[in-house]
Amino acid sequence: MGKCMAKLAAYTLEGQSLRLFLSFLLGIAVVIALLLNFDLGAVMAAVKHGGISGFLLIVGAGLAVEVVLAIGIWPLLLSPVPLPIIVAARQLRDSSSDVLPITQIGGVAFAARALVLYGMAASEASAVVIADFTTEAFAQGLYVFAGVLASLSLLYASPALSPYVTAMLGGALFISFGSIGFALVQLGGGKWVDRMADKLFGSDLTRARTFHEIIHAIYGRHKRVALSILLQLAGWFASGFWLWVILRTMGFHADIRAALAIQALLEGLRSATVFIPASVGIQEAGYAVLAPVFGFTPEIGLAVSLLRRARDLVVAMPVLLIWQLIEGRRAYRA
Repeated sequence: MGKCMAKLAAYTLEGQSLRLFLSFLLGIAVVIALLLNFDLGAVMAAVKHGGISGFLLIVGAGLAVEVVLAIGIWPLLLSPVPLPIIVAARQLRDSSSDVLPITQIGGVAFAARALVLYGMAASEASAVVIADFTTEAFAQGLYVFAGVLASLSLLYASPALSPYVTAMLGGALFISFGSIGFALVQLGGGKWVDRMADKLFGSDLTRARTFHEIIHAIYGRHKRVALSILLQLAGWFASGFWLWVILRTMGFHADIRAALAIQALLEGLRSATVFIPASVGIQEAGYAVLAPVFGFTPEIGLAVSLLRRARDLVVAMPVLLIWQLIEGRRAYRA
């Protein structure tokens, strides 16, 4: 089962090690450039405004968003899994892709591993997390589209940005429908499923056949797939509310519509640059560019990104440590 998870990780990262490393270095360079070119004092003042209590609120709200997103996998499960395990698998997936030098897609392998540690067969775990990633991509596309619609009036009202609204709208819609199109291709199954099974299980025909049957069974339950998409969509909207909480702790009475729009456009940007490990540089630049559109300074956008990074580290380090302890214990027993 561990070999299967390794193959899943290798499938998502195969041949990309050098590109990932170079992308990561480029992202670090972007972050440094942003810090040097903006008022660092204003950035740090915004970060510190909420104090410890404000940061704890940000951490708690972020965990709540994780729970909502995690529930999206529930309709896809073929066998019952306790909610804490579902949430742990989702958190391991996001924590790994948030702080480790892997892509968001690579984090999917960690979620599958968590389900295997619970006792799920490798074929079923692989199929479930891939199906979950697919429905999430569809929901994310809808969320980005909703963010574009919510921000149109604000964009047209900006004298500096109104000439570029059409181009921005076209780019956002391309990302949105691209995500939806990707999901539809996966949901169609067919040759893609066969290729995935070959990559994961190779000559192990029994497991490859089992994976093929399971993922087709999951995709064949259309009502459950639709429910998964709706739950994932609720999770993405919850992430917009999370941004609103962050802005509130920083002392800004932000409009909830603006927060939802900023987060939707930012997530669209992260999706378009999924090959960048942990979205380093992309997230910081995205918030800095989008913030002025909605009445904030670039420094505020950068401060939001830094708070989000701090929250990711605070949550991810214990999660990854616990995971390593569990793996180490299993290896010792073996």
